[in-house]
Amino acid sequence: MKVTIPASSILMSGIQTVLNVVPPKTTLPILSNILLEAQGDSLRIGATDLDLSIVTTLPAQVHEEGSITIPARKFAEMVRELPDMPVDIEVDGVKVKTTCDQGVFRVIGVDKDEFPSLPEIESDKTVSVPSSVLQRLIRKTLFAVSTDETRPGLGGAYCRFEPDTILMVATDGHRLAKVAVRADSDISGTEGIIIPPKALNNIARLIGDSEDAPRLTIGENHIVFELEETTVYSRLIEATFPDYERVIPQGNTKTITIDRQKLQGAVRRVAVLSNAATRQIRFSIKPGVVALSSSSHDIGGEAEEEVPTDYEGESLDTAYDYRYVLDVLERIEGDTVSFKLDTPVSAGLIVPGDQDEGEDYVCLIMPLRLTD
Repeated sequence: MKVTIPASSILMSGIQTVLNVVPPKTTLPILSNILLEAQGDSLRIGATDLDLSIVTTLPAQVHEEGSITIPARKFAEMVRELPDMPVDIEVDGVKVKTTCDQGVFRVIGVDKDEFPSLPEIESDKTVSVPSSVLQRLIRKTLFAVSTDETRPGLGGAYCRFEPDTILMVATDGHRLAKVAVRADSDISGTEGIIIPPKALNNIARLIGDSEDAPRLTIGENHIVFELEETTVYSRLIEATFPDYERVIPQGNTKTITIDRQKLQGAVRRVAVLSNAATRQIRFSIKPGVVALSSSSHDIGGEAEEEVPTDYEGESLDTAYDYRYVLDVLERIEGDTVSFKLDTPVSAGLIVPGDQDEGEDYVCLIMPLRLTD
């Protein structure tokens, strides 16, 4: 294999695209390598951890086709320090020589045959999803995915394609985020799938602010995201997602609408003196005002702050983990936010004061037991 990449910055960009997938520690040493494959007029770079694989293509002048795998992080460190000039990569057996300007670097690679092959997906379930829609689905739900490895069904985001909307739901048993975004779908009526968070985080990173519509293909055990120059293959989580519709209460009639930024600032300030173990903030809701309070017995500190609201119902005291409240407030973009409550011990709903057009967003938070 012999190939010339126009600039080290182009090569570094390709490496960074796949580097997140390379596991920091692994019992399979080959997974610490990235694949370099020269063919036609391009260089393919790939990485995998067996559950998630990313392959990207760079423009290159191929003098001799071929392939090799090379230690990922050491190669990245080397390329990062190169001047932004053309880079020549030449492979002789498993010896890899990289030349740039006056520098020559040699490392030992591993034959491609030892590198895991990409999954082969045979499916007619394919749909193009606008980048903006995909970003919103991921951003508004992924924070609620469970990290409890004993509950695999909660360890990813549930996604279902409906006739004119795409639905995504995530929950960890203490909170839930559900969003439905209007979008055309040619694969509606299919069963929902559970996508691992690592795959969704990488997709969100890769599409960035791009206006291109990634192409999604759903296989029996995998989902494939095809971007302009990059393809992401992810294994699906094979587990049962809970019946989220049964969890979302329908009888929460006490609606408290608050200025989102004022509430967000108040929660941050009051949280400073909250209990380090419970992270509890008390919400004392009265007509016209919500009083936030916290206390920390460890340092003998207390905090209280009032935020105006247009609520005119009966008084209600409840409490939440402040992190859960902030996670939701950071993902609602409107000026106001509404809490829909019932009793102090029942699940509370948080929704945007004004839903974005073509979007239905609701978050559920379980309250904490009030402590004096």
